[in-house]
Amino acid sequence: MKINFRHPLFLLLMLYLCFNCTDEIPLETESFEDILVVEATLTNASGYQEIKFSRTYLLEGSTQNPEANATVHIQDDMSNNYNFTPNDKGIYVSDVEFEALPDTNYVLFITTSNGEQYQSSEAKLTPTATIDNLYVQESPETDKIEVLVDSNNETSDAQYFRYEYEETFKIEVPYYSNYNAVITNIVGYAGQEFDIELVLKEENEKTCYTTNRSKSILQTSTNRLENNIVEKFPIRTINKDNSLLRERYSIKVKQYVQSQEAYNFYKTVNDLITSESLLSESQPGFASGNLSAVNNPAEKVMGFFEVASVSSQRIYFNYEDLNIARPDYPYDCDLRLDATSLYSTNKNHLQLNYNLAGGGQLPNQRLLLYTLLVDGDYYKYYSGDIVYYIVSPECGDCTAFSSNIKPDFWID
Repeated sequence: MKINFRHPLFLLLMLYLCFNCTDEIPLETESFEDILVVEATLTNASGYQEIKFSRTYLLEGSTQNPEANATVHIQDDMSNNYNFTPNDKGIYVSDVEFEALPDTNYVLFITTSNGEQYQSSEAKLTPTATIDNLYVQESPETDKIEVLVDSNNETSDAQYFRYEYEETFKIEVPYYSNYNAVITNIVGYAGQEFDIELVLKEENEKTCYTTNRSKSILQTSTNRLENNIVEKFPIRTINKDNSLLRERYSIKVKQYVQSQEAYNFYKTVNDLITSESLLSESQPGFASGNLSAVNNPAEKVMGFFEVASVSSQRIYFNYEDLNIARPDYPYDCDLRLDATSLYSTNKNHLQLNYNLAGGGQLPNQRLLLYTLLVDGDYYKYYSGDIVYYIVSPECGDCTAFSSNIKPDFWID
C-alpha cells in the first residue's frame, strides 16, 4: 500500500503497513488496511484554517487516494461550528476566517462519504511564544551554513516546540537573450537553407523563484532545561556550494507551541521514520494520536488534532553576506570546444556555423541548427553573421525548471 510521501505522518503509515511482514523490497501489498490519515493544526493566527487527510492505497497503485466528499467541522465548547470545504488540491479549508482562542476547547469531527464518523479528543490553545531571532551563520564544525532560531520563553509556560519552514530562492540563467529565434524562409527539404528571425520575448525567462517547504519533523523542548530558552536551534543546514545560495535566498520559519501530548506524538512519529531498523526485522509500531473512529473504536486512525499558538519570522540573505564563494549554477552551461575550435563538446551549449552544411565526414551544423530550433527546446542567446550560439532550456530559460512569478513577499 502506498500513501503521500510529502509529510512524515504519511511516510510513517506507509512504513507501518508495508513492513507488517519481513519481506525485503521490492514491496507488494500482502494485507490492506484502509486507514484514515489526518494532519490538523488549528492556530491562533487569524485566517483560513486547513486540514489535510487522505486514505491509504495499494503500493502497486499509481495515484494517491484523497478522502473526497467528507463533512468536516471543528466545534468549540460554546457550540460554535466551523465548517471546512475541500479545495482543488484536496485540502479542506475553513469556510470563514477564524483563530483559536485561549481557554477554549476544540474538537474535530469528520464524517466520510460512506457515513463513517471520526472525532478527536478535546484540544486547547497552547501558551504563546514568539521567535526572538532568526539568523544564519557559518558552522565551523561542518563547513556549512546554518539557519538558527532563538526563542526566550522565561515569562511563558511554553515548553514544547515544533518548527516548519518555507524557503524561496532566486535563480538567474547564465545565458539569456531577450529574443526567440524563429526559422523563416525555408528552402529545400529539412532546412537546406533558411533564415533566422529574432522575435522579442513576451515574458521574462531570465529570473525565477523556487519555493520548497520542509518535509521533516523539527522539534525541541525546554522542559528539562534550567531556563525556558530555545537557543541556536538548527532549522536548516545548507552546503556552501548549494546553488540555491547563488543569487538571493529567503526562509520563513513558523514556530508552533505544542502540548506535551502533541509533542510526544510527533516525536514518536519522527523516531519511527528515522529508525535505522525500519528495513530490518524490527517492525515499526503504530503511533496512536488523539483521533478515533466513533462507530468502531478498534479502527486505526493516524494523525493528531492539535490547537497550537504560532509565530513566524522571515529573513533574506545573499552569499556575499556570508563571505563565501558564489556557488555554481545548477546545470553545466559552459561552452567547451574541441581542439579544432569548430565543435562544441557540451550539449547544453552549442556553437553552430550556418555555412558548415556537411560534406564528407563533416557533420551538418546547419541542419543541426535547424533541427534544434524547430524541433528541440534550444534557445539562441547570441548570434553573429554566420555563427550561432544556442543553449538548452536549463541554461537559457528558467521557466524550464522554476517559476518566473515573483512572490508578493519578495524583497530584492
